[in-house]
Amino acid sequence: MAVTRERQIGDILVDNGVISPLELDEALQRQRMTGDMLGRVLVKMGLCDEQDIVEALGQQAGMERVDLAKLRVGEDVLRMVSADIAKFYNIVPIRHKEGVLTVAMADPLNVSLLDDLRQITGCDIQGAISNQQDIAKFLQDNYAYEAESIHQTLEDLLKHVGEGELTDEEMGTQELIADEENLIQLAQEPEVIKIVNLVLLEAVQKRASDVHFENFEEDFRIRIRVDGRLQEIVSPPKSLALAIVSRAKIMSNMDIAERRLPQDARIELKIGDSSIDIRVATLPTLYGENLVMRILDTTQIQVDLEKLGFSEDVLKQVYNTIYKPNGIFLVTGPTGSGKTTTLYACINELNKESVKIITTEDPVEVQLEQVIQVQVKEDIGLTFAKCLRSILRQDPDIVLVGEIRDWETAVIAVEASLTGHIVLSTLHTNSAPETVTRLLDMEVEPFLITSSLEGVMAQRLVRRLCRHCKEKYTPEDKEMNRLGLPVSWRKDPNLRFFGPKGCAACDYQGYLGRMALFEYLTVDEHICEMILRRAEAWEVRDYARKQQGMRTLREEGIIACVKGLTSTEEVILHTDSYDE
Repeated sequence: MAVTRERQIGDILVDNGVISPLELDEALQRQRMTGDMLGRVLVKMGLCDEQDIVEALGQQAGMERVDLAKLRVGEDVLRMVSADIAKFYNIVPIRHKEGVLTVAMADPLNVSLLDDLRQITGCDIQGAISNQQDIAKFLQDNYAYEAESIHQTLEDLLKHVGEGELTDEEMGTQELIADEENLIQLAQEPEVIKIVNLVLLEAVQKRASDVHFENFEEDFRIRIRVDGRLQEIVSPPKSLALAIVSRAKIMSNMDIAERRLPQDARIELKIGDSSIDIRVATLPTLYGENLVMRILDTTQIQVDLEKLGFSEDVLKQVYNTIYKPNGIFLVTGPTGSGKTTTLYACINELNKESVKIITTEDPVEVQLEQVIQVQVKEDIGLTFAKCLRSILRQDPDIVLVGEIRDWETAVIAVEASLTGHIVLSTLHTNSAPETVTRLLDMEVEPFLITSSLEGVMAQRLVRRLCRHCKEKYTPEDKEMNRLGLPVSWRKDPNLRFFGPKGCAACDYQGYLGRMALFEYLTVDEHICEMILRRAEAWEVRDYARKQQGMRTLREEGIIACVKGLTSTEEVILHTDSYDE
């Protein structure tokens, strides 16, 4: 039975049996003292969870509460919403009566969801309240038939265009559309909404990190980056380019009419049971706007040092460094090599009630609990250096600097470490030994480097071979030469490597997921002496390998090849071989 809006949240929770009248009185007293919202007070007191509050708010808004386990939904109602759309929006169609389609949803406050479904189905939409677990089970039990593919959707759309229902002129290719209202109407065509949703759904299902919408003179294509490699998923007709890009801009709350200047935005979506954080960036090009969506699945972020794939000796060195009373720990590597994930894992390890942690990042990748995070905004003068100076006046114990880009930031980071702080940061160099020479090139004084730098770790991400279909083989001399395999290993008659084959489990790519390779350099007394005399990177590397037992990225990669974790192709592509 629908509940009127006038009813209070507390009364609804009591009626639902979530809390008792006595617990409500206690919460109301605490609310009066704190001034906080009642729902937040109840969650903090442990009397209910956030889903209970969401359901109560839905009931307050007049939505009925349904038990999906007891519902029997007809096939005709199920077919009104395709499996892909139901999963994308995390909803279940449960009833269709007099032109009104009722859908069960876990987030009844998501009004835009109802608007999208209204456009897609052509029906009036009414929400009902359920929960995540029941919806997931219902989708699994009732949508067992094959999900509609994006390719089929595009074929239907092409047919739709061919029949003249959506002409090229209506899609905006015959003349430049300057009217914002026309653009909004264009982006809200049911077919356009469905295409963008299915593209995002496919990207999430394939674990893509980025979605690229690219305009060319006569073509428009959509590609996704999976495990570091771009692959085309579909090429919609050029006539749809403006509509699809406009739809993505509406989802991102961008200025839909601005197509001359680049724009950046950030949005949060819930696709199925995954919470997706998306950074969106547009770029005006010769043939139209290009748009890239960077996807960050917050439910899949790995912030546990023990699970990042460190070898036992490297993990021990990382622990020794980050638990020092002060000093700088640098993680180095190219863009997209997992540096930020490693630093977040370090912060997660150090995050205790007794310490204060402040980060300055560009951008803030993941929101960490009980960590103060600051977004760099260089367009208004809030640079890493300026932000770091202000952070040091906030009495932190541990500071994370997203990247050391210049001399000023490097010097302030050094000063912070010398005054009793642990500083974690990243730098763009190809190897751990080259980080030392990079700091010298930035004109940081050698004595400052030796008095602050405790450890440097270089890392790379390589694709992991699919365990279901990888193939064992004996490498040829040419491959062993390219890999730089030690002579002693080449003489082993039992030496075997593994290569990609492709199967349904890995989408016929031969690879599934990625793994990290690490190279750790400990800054000991001898390396400090080398820094003071401005030694070359090769000298530092030679000493670290012979005296510290440091394994280079290539050597770590060779070990991974022998273990069957990755291929020689990946190791050769992402690591350098150094002559003995």
